Amino acid sequence: MKKSEKYGVGKLIHHWKYYDALNTFTDDIPFYLELSKKVKGSILELCCGTGRVTIPIAKAGVNITGADFTTSMLVAAKRKAKKENLEVTFIKQDMRKLSLNKKFNLIFIPFNSLQNTYTLHDMEKIFQSIKKHLSSEGIFAFDIFNPSIHLIVELEKKKRKIGKMVLENGTKVTLSESCKYDSAAQVSRIT
Repeated sequence: MKKSEKYGVGKLIHHWKYYDALNTFTDDIPFYLELSKKVKGSILELCCGTGRVTIPIAKAGVNITGADFTTSMLVAAKRKAKKENLEVTFIKQDMRKLSLNKKFNLIFIPFNSLQNTYTLHDMEKIFQSIKKHLSSEGIFAFDIFNPSIHLIVELEKKKRKIGKMVLENGTKVTLSESCKYDSAAQVSRIT
């Protein structure tokens, strides 16, 4: 089993083009931007992906480091930062076993990324890693999906269109998703 399969994520989440086409949500950026501006010192975004949150924070003049375990995402994030003439540090790290030799005053995990962790053991490793890298007065922030049974039932009823993209060969593709909730495992599987 591949490491990514253990995390419960697949090819679409690891290819930056698909990721960007699927994930156009920006409503959380003002929250993380405001929090970042209040914190004095170093900031670390875990699961930074292609820089969806990292880049806007860096554009605001905040010194931020982005970490992700997916090389293709980091390549895309670096490309975006360069295009914007931003100096942002992007590093390849697995949040379960961070090794940065540095403490941060703010560490955050946006966009429900923490919920791509399916085992208690991995969750404990993540929190231990964060504790090791968080300054004594530091802040750890994250967001997760707070499900309601009503919403889960509604999500299962139909496919939803979530984006469009053009493939390298020029083919136009409409992206859609459907949801199936596994009540025994308390996991919502989105395909």
